Amino acid sequence: MISSEVAKRYAVGLFELAQEKNMIDQIADEMRSIAEVCKQDKTLLNFLAAPQIRDQDKEEVVKSVFADRVSAPVRKFLELIVEKRRSMFLVEIAEAFNDLVLESQGYLKTRVESAIELTSQESEALQKKLEEKTGKKILMTTAVKPQILGGVIVHLGSQIIDKSIQHDLRILRDRLLELKVH
Repeated sequence: MISSEVAKRYAVGLFELAQEKNMIDQIADEMRSIAEVCKQDKTLLNFLAAPQIRDQDKEEVVKSVFADRVSAPVRKFLELIVEKRRSMFLVEIAEAFNDLVLESQGYLKTRVESAIELTSQESEALQKKLEEKTGKKILMTTAVKPQILGGVIVHLGSQIIDKSIQHDLRILRDRLLELKVH
């Protein structure tokens, strides 16, 4: 939870800088590339997060590795992340930044969990309904979670719409526990 808050805060700062410099697309591409490299090989992140390595050494590595590969704003941002000891959140920051870019373009990332795999018709109908509800273009991913028993759980931005049988059973249980028997 803390990591998502930290990531969001830094992503917002980077997004505002990208808007100010009119470099949203370029910075988004660079941050996606950095995140992809960090996901594939954790060596850089481990090095930057290591407390036993001096901050000066980390800053030198960032300067040398990214000098010719990224724009000056991204390089300075990476240096800031190292200075503030937030490099362990770099992938999350890049993903949060990408979400802000998509949001600014009218998209909303949505995750749908269902007990069984949705058919393409069900997915399309749900996507259309969500687009009508939000007024945004929905980028939907789905996941099968048998433990919800039936129905769906929709993660719509920061909102969760729980229309699962598991949720309904939990509510029913809570109501039954509240009843007083004489």
